[in-house]
Amino acid sequence: MRSSISGIIGLSFAFSIGVLLLSLGCALYHNWWPAFVVIFYVLAPIPYSLARRYSETSYSGANCGLEVALFLTSVLVISAYGLVLVLAHHQTIAKGALWLLLGADTVIFSTILAYFILFNEEDEFTF
Repeated sequence: MRSSISGIIGLSFAFSIGVLLLSLGCALYHNWWPAFVVIFYVLAPIPYSLARRYSETSYSGANCGLEVALFLTSVLVISAYGLVLVLAHHQTIAKGALWLLLGADTVIFSTILAYFILFNEEDEFTF
């Protein structure tokens, strides 16, 4: 019980650091176009969560649904980084904002990954 509470506190602290970096990247340079990466932050964990929830529990061979979900999750994560890099290449955002946003992406996606690693227990009320 105590480790789960400290895990939640650590995850919330890391997530708040990521949101702070995102806000600074947008506000310091007076450009709010990079805030569209929030869409990727919301969509990235959805495929893996659905695949974990509805996956078969067979131990023979690979689980195709889980593999597709991991692929879609990685596509969304790479797209978040790509959006920031494309905005910087097109000179829509400044180079300082680029570094702040890349840091925000790294911290927030690491927080999402840590959540799935820390709380990987099976739901006891599954059908």
